[in-house]
Amino acid sequence: MKKSTRKWIIVAILATAAGIIFELPYMRYTFYDPLREGLGLTHEQFGELMSFYGTLAFIFYLPGGWLADRISHKYLLGFSLIGTGLGGFYLSTWPDFGSAKILFAFWGVTSVFTFWSTLLKATSMLGDKSEQGKLFALTEGGRGIITSVMALVATAMIARLGGNPEQFIFVLYLYSVVCILVGIAAVIFVPHNKIPSEDRENGMNVIKDMVEVAKMPITWLLAICIFSIYTVYTTSSYFTPFMTEVFGVSAATAALVATFKNHLFRPISGIVGTALTNKTGSSIPSMKISVIFLAVLIGITLVLPVSTAFVFAISIVIALIGLMTFVLRGLYFAPVGEVGTPKRLLGAAMGLISTIAFASDMFNFKIVGRILDNNPGIGGYKMVFIYILILLGIAFVSLIFLKKASDNTITMNNNDKEEIAPNDVA
Repeated sequence: MKKSTRKWIIVAILATAAGIIFELPYMRYTFYDPLREGLGLTHEQFGELMSFYGTLAFIFYLPGGWLADRISHKYLLGFSLIGTGLGGFYLSTWPDFGSAKILFAFWGVTSVFTFWSTLLKATSMLGDKSEQGKLFALTEGGRGIITSVMALVATAMIARLGGNPEQFIFVLYLYSVVCILVGIAAVIFVPHNKIPSEDRENGMNVIKDMVEVAKMPITWLLAICIFSIYTVYTTSSYFTPFMTEVFGVSAATAALVATFKNHLFRPISGIVGTALTNKTGSSIPSMKISVIFLAVLIGITLVLPVSTAFVFAISIVIALIGLMTFVLRGLYFAPVGEVGTPKRLLGAAMGLISTIAFASDMFNFKIVGRILDNNPGIGGYKMVFIYILILLGIAFVSLIFLKKASDNTITMNNNDKEEIAPNDVA
């Protein structure tokens, strides 16, 4: 098999892995009622499960990065996907609450600790610094295709078989089987990443790695940038109630716009992100352009008159906001491999960045919810949109400084002759 062909097969496997592995832990967002009924849980218990999983995920991001620098990606990805799939089969037995918490703890290990930073580093190592934007954009776009297709198939199964727990187990079987098959493919095709001999000899020196990564300005600048963009992404979920509460559209219409925003434009974002990086040469200027465009779209929502005559216009704007947020999501980890991060520390850097970048999950929804509760109607939503613009401003400024810091880092690494080479996929 040609090296280039194998490379794109691996990209497809990584995109599919990213698209399928989180579907089982997060299935409650799409199939809330059949899951809760099957597990026999109260709303509070069901919420506790996700809070428990989210807390573990936050804890595991940092050590997961170190793990990705020390153990073969082939084995970590295989274990993660196969383990998550087997967990799905166990979920189909409808365990009691205590056993379900153990399962979600296990999923915290398989979907975050052994998977997340490994996925990012494995993607980064498939190409040199000129290919980072394209690789990450295509992976995010492919991830969107997988989640959309799986959601459509699962919805069709429920429509045909019914949504009772007895029938819903077949949906769990579907996700579990696909997860396991992708894990097997990862074991077959994903190459062993080369672990430097000094890292093997000092394999438990996690503190040293984290300190070294923490001393790099690019780590903190990118963490701030991704934190801002990711918080914008999660806050964008409030555009659906904005349409129903402010513009008075039906729930069905708002759901249709949300479907376009979350499922149709997500795969397209990979094409847009790739085109931008091909045009600009790297992910940082591509992200600057995307942030500016997204800020303009948010600005339109602030000034567009509230009238039924503008429902179509606001629908288009919100769908485009979804497209641009996914473009940014596809690109925002690419700079790690572009800005001169030593290859041996890619996983540690991504783990530390992820810990900071996704921390807003612990408080953002509470902040936005309080704004909307205390300021009902369009006034509250305008405050939320201004909040988004502030976050985009922070992201843009961090990108400016990131570019300057990366130029300095690359110069230093070139002087030290440290090459950030792609992984061998032959």
